[in-house]
Amino acid sequence: MAYLFISRKNVHAKYYKSIIKKLSIDCQLHVMGIPKLSAISYLGKAFKVDFTKVVKSQLKRKKARSSLWNNPLLTAIYSLGLTFFERLRYAKYLALFNEIKPQYVVIWNGNKLPNTTVVMAAKSLGIKQFYYENGLLPGTTSLDPKGINFNASLSRDPQFYLNFDPEQKLAFSAPELIPRANHKKRCDFESTQLPERFIFAPFQVPHDTQLASFSPWIDSMEMFYDEVVAAVKKLNDPTLKVVFKEHPSWHKHYESLYEKDPIAVFANGNKTCDLIECAQAVVTINSTVGLEALLLNKRVLTLGQACYNIEGLVKHAVTSEMLENNMAEVIQGWQPNMLLRDKFFSYLKHVYSVAGVWKHKEQVHIEAIEARFTGKDEFAKYSITNEQ
Repeated sequence: MAYLFISRKNVHAKYYKSIIKKLSIDCQLHVMGIPKLSAISYLGKAFKVDFTKVVKSQLKRKKARSSLWNNPLLTAIYSLGLTFFERLRYAKYLALFNEIKPQYVVIWNGNKLPNTTVVMAAKSLGIKQFYYENGLLPGTTSLDPKGINFNASLSRDPQFYLNFDPEQKLAFSAPELIPRANHKKRCDFESTQLPERFIFAPFQVPHDTQLASFSPWIDSMEMFYDEVVAAVKKLNDPTLKVVFKEHPSWHKHYESLYEKDPIAVFANGNKTCDLIECAQAVVTINSTVGLEALLLNKRVLTLGQACYNIEGLVKHAVTSEMLENNMAEVIQGWQPNMLLRDKFFSYLKHVYSVAGVWKHKEQVHIEAIEARFTGKDEFAKYSITNEQ
């Protein structure tokens, strides 16, 4: 068979089941569940696989949720148990893949368990992958053969985008930004009176793979707060403040930071788009808010591995000193290359993104998915060019 969709029994499985009926290609859905007896013969291989990186990433996500995971005994027991069960899972999927022999494994994200282990098994057998995620642009979906977020099939070479569409036939206009719904456990906040001049620094979901997998420097929102505040203070500009906003999808609140420093303000009740528009610049780890800020023609400074870390498009810092220096440049007037910005977003819209939100399953979305799988869209042409 050609395409094997794999998912736990969740909304993604329902989506896969629905679209498979509409696709004309050879594909089927496997819903994770009970073990396979035939996996026994693959246990020897599975117990030779190193799961250290997987465990480390999972513990990082656990610690972001609760301080209980700072207990050495708990983490040691959990690590041993997790390694054992993921090796069993690895053996199961070696057995499944050898029986079905798919050409591609289609999976969501790929950086979270249990999907990480499934991907590891597929790669060990030379099976190619396609990774799903929410789209980088509003109204789109990501379906990438290399990965998502920083691992996406997006060039970091600014010249690649500057050379794209040389006759400028493909128009791009910034789409309307879609506000994120608040987590049901979040408190309601009133809008905050904003400072006259400020840097906007949006918080991210602390256990998300954006931080667990693609933030080698900043490991918590508390550290993000401290680093940004310290960098702004070094500018010695008494009129410049920092406005933070907690992520609406994260149910916990950082009350200990609300009054920690007079230079900082929390605007949890304000609209993100308003905060972006009023800010002097936006500093983020690697959030999609960075992309939204670029759409609104704002200067962006990233602290983590972002798929839009492109020289001339954003400023990037990997140390406190770099953050201070780049913050100074941004405030003193550095501007992104607007032609590069327009070409980058034009490429995202017309080549990289799959049309339609996956949840809606419109016909244009189904057609775009099939074209992506079968290599009959523009993305396939540019992927071949990149490989050469």
